[in-house]
Amino acid sequence: MPDVLIRATAHDNQFRVFAVNCTAAVQKARDLHDLSPLATLLLGKLLTAVAMMSWDLKHPQAEVTLRVDGDGALEGAVAICNAEGMLRGYAHNPKLLIEDKLKDNFFIGKHLGKGTITTIRNDAKSKPYTGTCALVSGEIAEDLAEYYLQSEQISTAVNLGILIDKDARVRAAGGFIIQQMPLVSHDNAAKVGSGGSASASTMPFADLQVADMLSSNIQATPNVSDLMDMGYSIEDILSKFVFKGISWQKHEEKSIAYACTCSRDKFSKALLLLGKKELSEMASGIEPVCQYCNTVYVFSHDDMINMINNL
Repeated sequence: MPDVLIRATAHDNQFRVFAVNCTAAVQKARDLHDLSPLATLLLGKLLTAVAMMSWDLKHPQAEVTLRVDGDGALEGAVAICNAEGMLRGYAHNPKLLIEDKLKDNFFIGKHLGKGTITTIRNDAKSKPYTGTCALVSGEIAEDLAEYYLQSEQISTAVNLGILIDKDARVRAAGGFIIQQMPLVSHDNAAKVGSGGSASASTMPFADLQVADMLSSNIQATPNVSDLMDMGYSIEDILSKFVFKGISWQKHEEKSIAYACTCSRDKFSKALLLLGKKELSEMASGIEPVCQYCNTVYVFSHDDMINMINNL
C-alpha cells in the first residue's frame, strides 16, 4: 500500500482526525541511516506523528519539526515534514543495540530516560513557534498527547505503531491523531481514552455517549501496525475499529514520502555564513554530509577559494 495521509472528521464534525500509512518512508529512513531496531522505532514514530502534524501547514515552504531529547542511551531523534508531505529526520544514536537483553530493543522509553518533547512550527512567514513539555513515558504517543494538552490546551488521542522484523525490515508504520473541534472550554468535558499506545484527556462538549464509545473502541483496537501488516488499510482501521458504530467522513488525502530537501546550493549558502576566517581554515577542501540523508557534498580547494573571494 502506498504511503498516504488523510484528513477526516467524525460525529457531525465534533472530532477532527488525521491518519497515515508511512511504511515506505520509515523503511527509507531506516535504510539511509542504517538504524538499529530501537532507533528505527523512535525515528519511525516521530516521522509518523510529524506527518500528521503537517496537515495544518499552509505556506509551500512551511514545515513542522518534532524533536525528542532524553538523558538515556538512546538520546533522542528529530523528524521534520513540510507542507508538501516531504519527510526527513535522524536519530541521535542510530546504532544503539542492547545485546544482553534483546527484548529491550523494542522499548524506546526505557532507553530515552528523562527528557523533553518539542515541536517547532515554521510557517515561513513569521518567527517559528516552539513548544516543549516533559516526556511522560518516552513511547511518543502518550508524550505527544500530553504535549497537546499542556502546550496547546487541545485534548488529543494519539496512536502510533511501527512493526519491524528480525531482518530490520519495516513491515508497517502508521497511526492516527483524533482531536475535538472546536475547543472552547473544559467545563462539562467528556473524557476519551487512548488505549495502550496513546493518551487523551478531557474533550469539551463531546457527546458523552459517543465519547465513551470512542474510548472503548480505541482501547479495543489492536496495534495499528499489526492490522496494517495483516492487510488493513488505514481507512479500514478507522472504519472497522476506531469509529465502529460512529459516523466519520474522509475529506482529503495526499501522498507523503521520505525526501530530503538538501542540495549543494543550500550547503554553499550555509558555508558563506561562516565568514572568511572560518572558510580560510577549510581552504584545503571539505566534504560535509547531510544529517538527514547522508549525501556527501564535495567542496574542493578551488571551490573554497572561490567562496572566500566572493565574500
